[in-house]
Amino acid sequence: MSPPEYRPNPDDLLKGIQKVEHQRNRGKLKVFFGMCPGVGKTYAMLRAAQEKKAAGLDVIVGLVETHGRLDTENILKGLEVLPRKSGDYKGAVLEEFDVDRALTRKPDLILVDELAHSNAPGSRHPKRYQDVKELLFAGIDVYTTLNVQHLESRADLVYQISGVPVRETVPDVFLEFADQIELVDLSPEELLRRLKDGKVYLGDRAERAAENFFKEEKLIALRELALRFTAEIVDDQLREHRQSKGILSTWNTNERLIVAISHSPFSARLIRSTRRTAFNLEAPWVALHVDTGVELSASDHETLTKNLNLARELGAEVVMTKDRSVSEALKRVAAERNVTQIVMGRPDRRFLRDFFSGGNILDQLVNETSEVDIHVIRQKRRPIYRGFHIQWPKFNSKPAIYIKTSLYVGLLCALGFPLAETLGYRAIGFGLLLGILPIATVAAAGPIVFSAALSAVLWNFLFIPPRFTFSIREPEDVMMILAYFAVASVAGFLTSRIKRQENDLRQRERRSSILYEFGKRLAEAAASEEIASEAVRSIELAFSSTVAITTVSESGRISDQFLVSTERNVSEKDLAVAHWAFDNQKKAGWRTDTLASSRCLCIPLQGRSSFIGVLLLYPQDDRSLSLDQENLIETICGHLAIALERESFEALSRKTEVYEKSEKLHQALLNTVSHELRTPLTTIIGGATALRKLGTAQDQPTREKIAEDVVESAERLNQTVENLMDMSRIASGVLKLSDDIFELNDFIRSVVQRSARIQKSHRLTCSFASDDLFLKGDEKFLEHVLVNLISNAARYSNPGSSIRVVTKKNQTYAEFSVVDEGVGIPDVPPERLFERFYRAEGSPLGGVGLGLSIAKSIVEAHGGHIFAENRPDDRGSIFKVLLPSQEVPEGVLR
Repeated sequence: MSPPEYRPNPDDLLKGIQKVEHQRNRGKLKVFFGMCPGVGKTYAMLRAAQEKKAAGLDVIVGLVETHGRLDTENILKGLEVLPRKSGDYKGAVLEEFDVDRALTRKPDLILVDELAHSNAPGSRHPKRYQDVKELLFAGIDVYTTLNVQHLESRADLVYQISGVPVRETVPDVFLEFADQIELVDLSPEELLRRLKDGKVYLGDRAERAAENFFKEEKLIALRELALRFTAEIVDDQLREHRQSKGILSTWNTNERLIVAISHSPFSARLIRSTRRTAFNLEAPWVALHVDTGVELSASDHETLTKNLNLARELGAEVVMTKDRSVSEALKRVAAERNVTQIVMGRPDRRFLRDFFSGGNILDQLVNETSEVDIHVIRQKRRPIYRGFHIQWPKFNSKPAIYIKTSLYVGLLCALGFPLAETLGYRAIGFGLLLGILPIATVAAAGPIVFSAALSAVLWNFLFIPPRFTFSIREPEDVMMILAYFAVASVAGFLTSRIKRQENDLRQRERRSSILYEFGKRLAEAAASEEIASEAVRSIELAFSSTVAITTVSESGRISDQFLVSTERNVSEKDLAVAHWAFDNQKKAGWRTDTLASSRCLCIPLQGRSSFIGVLLLYPQDDRSLSLDQENLIETICGHLAIALERESFEALSRKTEVYEKSEKLHQALLNTVSHELRTPLTTIIGGATALRKLGTAQDQPTREKIAEDVVESAERLNQTVENLMDMSRIASGVLKLSDDIFELNDFIRSVVQRSARIQKSHRLTCSFASDDLFLKGDEKFLEHVLVNLISNAARYSNPGSSIRVVTKKNQTYAEFSVVDEGVGIPDVPPERLFERFYRAEGSPLGGVGLGLSIAKSIVEAHGGHIFAENRPDDRGSIFKVLLPSQEVPEGVLR
């Protein structure tokens, strides 16, 4: 194919500019990509790192998991390894990648293994790929590894293949940061042999993997997924490089087909034929529509829309462009898409047009194409010759324009009238002819032709002898009048073309601006509602229409509740149309073939893997959408669907993490509760069994000791059950408080007197405020708070130590504190002590970590606050409770 003049596509140019902006001043990312664990990604990464170090680069290992593989550990030698950051999580010590230390060290290249890893709670970022992103924007090159199952768009497919849910994923959009993706490939047979030799997993883990995930048929499917994804990435990179460097020659790296479609009824046959050929070749294909500027009738526009929808339904990439020449547009798009085959029908012939343009479309392609195959599909009729068609200008300018044009021509005649005797009437005629050209720069074709006709009439009447008549004697004068119309026609044609091109550029610029701003705001949106709101804002800006967006509910059907809506009157009929569009995965409603009487256009939102919702567009007038508008709304809906799908995947990932944490917490709770219930029950059963013996019953000291142990165990059991019941009431939101008024000092004195068990092991004292402190609340629940605080102080302090309960007035609050001489608060944020089921490291046996959490909930339900701090002398801890005080008149209390 002879290369046409290269003109970059504005949309592709915009994408290229955005990519250059993202790549500026950031590090390079290389991803070692594989089908599953064990193919050698980490080994390949370390080998590449050793080569970079040998070349003189500053290379460090941020984090690499060897999993006990000797080959990996051996090749790791000689590389500087960054110390990991240790953290405590629920009593377990977890080690994570230290991103802060890596940023401070700032090497030329850093290795960060397992990109999809989830960091421990409390880390700088929840995901490791976010750590990598921060390193890149700090100007550090990164090598990392990734398996195909951890790609967000492939996670569902991997689950269908393997039956193993994927917990950790990386958004596909993150891989746009990758400057290079290297596929680390291994045959399934070799991988299974490595698994058997213990080079993938060790011990029982290898056996479980062989029985579940590592099946040959599953590995083959995963390998195909990895190869296809890599091929897609390489294909996109090739296209970008060809476009950026203006390479228009065809490279037959893969078969690609293109078919040009129009409003012709024969286009449907071409589309189906191209689909069959592409299916047989397993090749992608493009359906191209070229807008040559010819205005279509309503029936032609409807036929064109049907053809475009048919191409989309059959899986084509639909491309719409503007160009005067269909053949030039076809060659340009074919070169941009690296097309190898063009499919077309036999075009009709037009004598004059084909003569001056070098033949019809087929002739032009055949005469100039050398690298692209052309397939001509036969038709039911033979090509015909079409006559010469004159496209008459449309006189749709406003009357004011014609009035101004008449005044302008009249002014020219008035200026030329006194000069006619001196210059001659033919010179005046040329002056009037030149006077038409300025009109062509500002007016449409109608006023131009009108000015030519008016100038010719006035020149004939006012200047051609005999003057003030319409008779013409000289042939030259007749030719001059004809020249008026020739000049006017050419000028009008050129003006219309320039204005149409100007309008096209303006529309394209506006479309690119809308999409750019939409994409920019979409990247910043954090929730589904924000994403939908940004889409609605862009659509309203582009179409001046109201919009409603609904998504899929948990039942798999679209919800009747809208994610966002600017249309106030969404009827049941509109919802029925939306349901039909979603179920049939086709557009429906206004100006479509289905339910066309509806006042809204329903467009299903298709993500990468499924349909996730429907967009309802309510046009403000009855005019049909132009092709540009349809293309724009399709593009916005595509971006919207992918963004909503990404957000749903992230929400599902977060929910999965919550479920996993809940499952672990549930198991830990069961283990702890069973221990807390079993220990006192064992004491009670043992004591009761001992009391049944005759010797024990007659030994009073032994009997009293056993009875005391039974009572203490029963109290411990009762407190555990009460904590669990309180937790259940608080979690369910059914905690109900009474509003009794009581005095705080008397309340505490009563509770302390009933704490006989604690007073046996600790010195429990009180220090009361001099003034009465009145509260309004539930004495029973507040007693629970005080008992939990005193029991907690006794648990974490040595026997015989002092525990003091202190009350005082604190502005508008009544304050009481429990002061102990125990181990104090550990080196953790004090607010963590009040988390449910949290137990500090080194805590004594007993307890489920609910007491302080329940105390906090009860205090806050009373409108108060609870705090924890170490004593100033570091000899214990202080727990303070502030409750709103009440001013009570005399005689109110009982």
